[in-house]
Amino acid sequence: MIKGFAAGEPGKVRLVEFPEPTMGPGDIIITPTACGICATDVKQVRKGSSDNRYALGHEVVGRINNAPSSSTWKIGQRVVAVPYLPCGACYYCHRNQLTLCTSLFKVTLHPGGLAEKIHVPQMLAERGLVPVPNDLPNEIAALAEPLGCAVKGIEDIGIMPGDSTLVIGDGPMGLLSAAAARAYGAYPVIVAGMLSHRLTIAQEHYTDRVVDVTQEDLSTVIREYTDGRGADAVIVAVSSGEVLATAIDLVRPGGSVNAFAGVSKGISINLDVHDLHYKQYVLTGSFGVTPPYIRKALHLLHSGQVNGRPLITACFPFEATSEAIAYSMNQTGLKAVVLF
Repeated sequence: MIKGFAAGEPGKVRLVEFPEPTMGPGDIIITPTACGICATDVKQVRKGSSDNRYALGHEVVGRINNAPSSSTWKIGQRVVAVPYLPCGACYYCHRNQLTLCTSLFKVTLHPGGLAEKIHVPQMLAERGLVPVPNDLPNEIAALAEPLGCAVKGIEDIGIMPGDSTLVIGDGPMGLLSAAAARAYGAYPVIVAGMLSHRLTIAQEHYTDRVVDVTQEDLSTVIREYTDGRGADAVIVAVSSGEVLATAIDLVRPGGSVNAFAGVSKGISINLDVHDLHYKQYVLTGSFGVTPPYIRKALHLLHSGQVNGRPLITACFPFEATSEAIAYSMNQTGLKAVVLF
C-alpha cells in the first residue's frame, strides 16, 4: 500500500492508504522529493472529501524509480511531473489551446503529489516529465509548476518589455506572476495586496512598487505611475469578481486584463460594454500549465531570473503535511513546501 494525504472532514487532512498501481509496459513510478502546497489543495481541504482515490498535491518534484526499456529516463533522475496532459489530437490541441483540451484530465498522476510513490502513465511519462538541473534544490524546483502557470498567464496577455504591469494579489501566485512579468521585461511591476508580511517580500524581491490597499488608493497610484493612462496589463491573482471589475477600471485603453485566479462557478460582474467597445481592452482568462511552460519556468528558476528562495517561507516533512496545509490555509507566510 502507498501512504498519502487527502482531504478529510471540512478543514481536516487525513492519512490514506492507496493500493499499489497496476503497471503498464511504459509506466513509471516516481518517488517524490518535494511537493508545494497550492491554493487548490487548501480549497479541497476547506471543502472536505471522503474520496479515497486521490491524494492532495500536484506541484511535484521526484526521482525516477524504474526505467522501462521504452523509456529514455534513468533511475534516480530528478524530474518535475506535469499533473495532467493534453491529448494533442483534439480541436483545441490542434489550435495550440492546450489547456482547453477536451481530455485534459484523462491522463494524470496518481494518487497525487503528497504520497509516498506516484504512478505516471506511459503517455505522461513520455511527454509530461521535465528533467531538473542537478544543482537546483528540490524545494526551488517544486515552484516550476506554479511558476509555469504564471508564465502562461504572462504570455496569454502578451506582456512585452516596458509594459507597466499591475498584479492584484499578494499570495504566492501573485508574486510569481510579478516575478515572471519582470523576467519578461515588464516595467514598472506593481503588486497590490493587503498583508504586510507578504508585501514586504514582494517589495524586496519581486516588484518595483507595492500598494497596501488598506492604506493607499490603488487607482491613484496606478495613474501616477502610468501618466494617467492606466496599466498596460493587469493580472488578477485574487478569487474575486469585485477585484476583476477593479482591474478593468485600472487597465489603459488597448491594454489587457487577465482573470488569472480561479473563482467559484456563478460569480459575475457588471460589464460596461460601452467602455469595452471604446477602450478596446482585452479581457481573458488563464488556466493551467503544459510541459513547455514547465521547461520555461525551470529555466527562469535555474538561471536566477526568478529568485524562488524568498517565496518559500516554510518547509515541512512529509509526516507534517497537515501542518503544511494549515500554514497555507492561515496565510501565515507565503509558500509552504513538503520535503520527503
